[in-house]
Amino acid sequence: MTFRCAVCTAFLILTLASIAAAEPFYLLTGVDVGKYPGTRRNVAPSPGPGFANGFDDGDRLAGTSDTGGDVVYVGIGSPVYPPNHVGAMSFLFRRATVPSFGFFIPLMGIDYLGGPLLDLDGDNGNGTRSLIPVSGQNHVEIPGSSSFIDLTINIAGGTVTLNDFDASGTAEGAPGFDGRIAVTLITIAGTTPTGGKTGAINPSIDTRLGTLTPFSGGGALTGVYRVENLGYELWYDSISPDTGTPDDLGTLQHLGTFRGWLVQRDCATGLFPTLAGQGLGSTQWPTIDQSQIGLTHNTAINVFGTTATIAKGSSPDNFATGDDYTVGDNGLACADFGGDIGAYLDNVVVPHLDANAGAFVYLEGAGFGINNSGDPVFSDTIGYDVVMVAQSVAPAQIVGDIDGSGAIDFDDAEAMADVLLDATPPSGCDAARADINGDDAVDALDVQGLVNELIQG
Repeated sequence: MTFRCAVCTAFLILTLASIAAAEPFYLLTGVDVGKYPGTRRNVAPSPGPGFANGFDDGDRLAGTSDTGGDVVYVGIGSPVYPPNHVGAMSFLFRRATVPSFGFFIPLMGIDYLGGPLLDLDGDNGNGTRSLIPVSGQNHVEIPGSSSFIDLTINIAGGTVTLNDFDASGTAEGAPGFDGRIAVTLITIAGTTPTGGKTGAINPSIDTRLGTLTPFSGGGALTGVYRVENLGYELWYDSISPDTGTPDDLGTLQHLGTFRGWLVQRDCATGLFPTLAGQGLGSTQWPTIDQSQIGLTHNTAINVFGTTATIAKGSSPDNFATGDDYTVGDNGLACADFGGDIGAYLDNVVVPHLDANAGAFVYLEGAGFGINNSGDPVFSDTIGYDVVMVAQSVAPAQIVGDIDGSGAIDFDDAEAMADVLLDATPPSGCDAARADINGDDAVDALDVQGLVNELIQG
């Protein structure tokens, strides 16, 4: 039996399945601190009657020339945190309407996501975490924590799975409430008040599974993958005890489908690929998802019923009057870099990555939402949108993934044999992936190391 066959046979006996690991992607911050994401523009209700109001969402990207003015806190007293104090690159957007004596005033709500996670029981040392207000306690930041979206990247299988979402946020606040209403916790649907997970309540939308497709751009681009059809539902709750449902999670429900990009660092060069001019396209704004109008979905909190029907605007009169969200002004198209999202990622996102970041994602979702609070401003409508920019600090290469497919499987047995039989020693990414036992040499000892790793995995 040849050495190649011996190596392959050893793996065949193990009959090991493909492995793809979950990893947290941490929300990026540090851009345009305290600022709106867009310059103010006036938006009028359509068809009315009503009055125009200022929208500050702009191109929905931090760090472009479209940056707006200072975010204005609206509420009683001082804010707990100044709005957008972290310089968020990830946002929630919600279209709304303020009713005013038979007239309608458009409103765009924006939440700024990122920074440390919060524990509302006020005690980091008690071994538990509360995601709902606890009487007599103030929130505390969890040391060493950071807002994240957890994904399983399966390049070999062509899939991306949404496992979890846990983030802190700030907003402008609301008249008549103190600063706690402007501090929010954003969690994945099915999260319990102590952080447990019960699963999706609207699985037809919240699939948590999307596709991952290699994208070669002009032909030579590597490490870039298109993300599509990744269904999600995120729950939004403030830390204020003065809401209608302070003991429940899911006051607001953001639902939709993510699309976007996964970009990996080249472990041989240590660089991220240049994306400008490679045909990544632009953002989807001002797209409004109208597919859910008239459809019914499950509510997270049974205050006004177990289901809600999605409307296209604020007026109950068949939209003959009021504020119809199917018209424009749902964000603006990106003007910087000729609208090239690849150039934006090169020039704004990559410079803000940690030195040890192995990959990052840009995700956006034009969606819809449900409000379980009874708030007359935000309701069960379209126009609940999401933008996420996050980085993984896991190594770009997977040790043991000898063939570079993105997963450790039987194909790596033959690849290991090729590496060991090749007269030219491996280098760069090949060496990093094949040095299973970490002794800075690729040799027969790594065969046993790979077997052990797969058994343990």
